[in-house]
Amino acid sequence: MRFLHTSDWHLGRTFHGVDVLDVQARAMDEIVQWVVEHRIDAVLISGDVYDRAQPRTEVVELLNATLAKIRRAGAYVVMTSGNHDSAARLGFGAQIMAHGGVFIRTRSEQADLPVLFSAHASGVRVTDTALSGADPAAQTSASTVAVYGIPYLEPRSVAPRLACSPTHQDVLDTIATSTAADLRSRAHTRGVVMAHAFVTGAATTDSERVIDSGGLGTVSADVFAAHSYAALGHIHRRQTVRTAVRYSGSPVAYSFSETGQTKGAWLVEFTGAAEPRVEALDHRAGLHLAQLRGNLVDLLRDPGHANAESAWCQVVLTDPERPASAMERIRTRFPQTVELRWEPEGGRSQQQISYSARVKGAQSPDSLCASFFEHVRQRSVSDAEQSDIASAVAAARSRGTSEEGTP
Repeated sequence: MRFLHTSDWHLGRTFHGVDVLDVQARAMDEIVQWVVEHRIDAVLISGDVYDRAQPRTEVVELLNATLAKIRRAGAYVVMTSGNHDSAARLGFGAQIMAHGGVFIRTRSEQADLPVLFSAHASGVRVTDTALSGADPAAQTSASTVAVYGIPYLEPRSVAPRLACSPTHQDVLDTIATSTAADLRSRAHTRGVVMAHAFVTGAATTDSERVIDSGGLGTVSADVFAAHSYAALGHIHRRQTVRTAVRYSGSPVAYSFSETGQTKGAWLVEFTGAAEPRVEALDHRAGLHLAQLRGNLVDLLRDPGHANAESAWCQVVLTDPERPASAMERIRTRFPQTVELRWEPEGGRSQQQISYSARVKGAQSPDSLCASFFEHVRQRSVSDAEQSDIASAVAAARSRGTSEEGTP
């Protein structure tokens, strides 16, 4: 049997304020292509299906279309909710959808009620124990895989019911203990557990939402030891924590910290009694990202940056003075620049940093305006600019006198 492990679709998310739903749609189509090409039996989506608790209409329509395409392509779906999802909204209609081959787990009390996939000569047979309530012994064959879907669980909300301390470690440990007990009751069955959590040892990116602070949000990989494979979600970098404990990462990059990462999913294949064979599948769709650093003139001229001309760019300017109209000028070559920062080489001087202290001693409107100019442009005003400032201040004084009758 073959399972496709994916997660963190974050449908509806923007990239620095730019709608990328079309990019996400192409990534969804690639998942459907993998189902056909690799004869996938089930697609496992480990949380953060949506980016918001209340997704836009067109985002819901994209998920609906994607699930329909996956089913038409011949694969079942097991889906859990993540910390970005509304469990109630994502889980609406779960019992009805289960009859159509889409199995949704959004409640902690369903975590130890697996979806069973059994290989037979006629094909894969599927049983949702959350619906059947059948005797565990009757649901297994010589090659059965039980998929346990653990949704994201807010520790303070579920800990009282589970009679454990309100930490992610204790909550997941308690839930995983119950899934392990259920697995032991099923002969000839191997377990796959889906979870949405920050497992110790995983490398993060800037685009994940912090679940908790002070280490309370971390979970040891040991909690999944009873299962043959742990299909994790939450971290957007595809990676292996342990051989059988993996993150699929997100199908699309959602921050510049993911520049250069290969996005994709894991193909997990169970054959006989052997441990599952895991293969990486790479997305071709996605955002082309580039991070550029240097002074403005060099960035606009250097032929080595040609590849970034079609990329979404993060630009850090190192000019000693802040260039005028920097974003407009940088976009003449890199039109998809969405983030621009100014970090002069050597850092800003103490004089530059303490602007409020500098203007505190300004004795006249002219000198105050000149100080502001120097702070923004990081250079002294020229004689011509000083004359312009004086003229502007004089004009303002004149208008004030004519309108109010006093200077």
